[in-house]
Amino acid sequence: MKRMKYSLIFFLFLLSMLVVPTITAQNATDEIQYKITGRMLMDGGIYLKNPVDFGNGTEFNDLRIGVKATYRNWKMKLEMGYAGNKAAIKDAFATYSYKKHSIQVGQFYEPFSLDMLCSTFDLRFNQSPGVVLALTNSRRMGVAYSYNAKHYYLCGGLFTDNDLSNLKNVSQGYAIDTRLVYRPVYEKGKLIHLGVAATRRTPDGVLPEDGNKDTFTYKSVGVSTIDNRTLVVANVDNAVSQFKIGTELLIYYHKFFLQSEYIRTHVNRQHNFRDYVAQGAYIQCSWLLLGHHYLYDEEVACPGRPEGKSLELCARFNYLTLNDSSAGIEGGRQKDFSVGLNYYLNKHIAIKLNYSYFLPGANVKVIDKNDFSVLQGRFQFIF
Repeated sequence: MKRMKYSLIFFLFLLSMLVVPTITAQNATDEIQYKITGRMLMDGGIYLKNPVDFGNGTEFNDLRIGVKATYRNWKMKLEMGYAGNKAAIKDAFATYSYKKHSIQVGQFYEPFSLDMLCSTFDLRFNQSPGVVLALTNSRRMGVAYSYNAKHYYLCGGLFTDNDLSNLKNVSQGYAIDTRLVYRPVYEKGKLIHLGVAATRRTPDGVLPEDGNKDTFTYKSVGVSTIDNRTLVVANVDNAVSQFKIGTELLIYYHKFFLQSEYIRTHVNRQHNFRDYVAQGAYIQCSWLLLGHHYLYDEEVACPGRPEGKSLELCARFNYLTLNDSSAGIEGGRQKDFSVGLNYYLNKHIAIKLNYSYFLPGANVKVIDKNDFSVLQGRFQFIF
């Protein structure tokens, strides 16, 4: 905790020192150029069908301040975030690019999952699908290489299984990631994106007082963090390694948008324990009631927001199971359906409203078999 406080103070001091040079450096030839960045995502939620007394309320889902810099073929980014009553280092990396090739070093997202790579500002709903929350990883420290052409995108990297906000004096696990995207159709207003990604990961070491040695944990809070109780969770012990595979589909056709993923995790276990498998999928689509087409982030091959002033109608279905009776682990199963309406005033400011209905399956112990629904709103800006 002290380390995070000092990191935050240092970062804010560094950011204040950069504000003045920004004005002059951007006008100088062959000098480093700076840009101050930030975002705020403020949420509110009311549980409508609420048999287990979820709490209504508000929160900052994402609050960030940072700086981006460019120098010749280099791009650099430092960013601090605040969410869940704690500050954390978000992106902290440098990227060197030459023609269609680039190398990235620092802390950033592993190349796995469309929705995880998507900016929080560009998410269709207040919360990512449960399968993405449970079966993917956030930012990790590592190095990655990517190749980006009009119809092809390839990225591979080596990462530690830890991040800057959760460092311990133990041996860190590692992960090897790869992602391949093929875009047979890619033009303004039209896109077909087909992708596949894979990850092999080993578990972190643990401190002597910790009881979760050789354990992978998969969990999801469902459809909202207003009441952030974990609804499905699986602790897979005696783990040697895990292998994850994901498939991606993304389609744009002018006002129409469709996005879908399937993710499967297989954990190899030791001491005669049966291997564990978890899996899930989601599909979501949108239609622009106002506006003409969607943006696409070619740099990391993931969806963006609608372009300009837009009104977007969205729907999503998600399925996740952490139950594997053959392995003796019953983490729970969930299904949920969401609809949303998003109004983008411009590229910086948006207002979102969405309704979600959660259907618990077997072994969701926190709420048993009680369905619930929640209405959520969001005001957000980015610069």
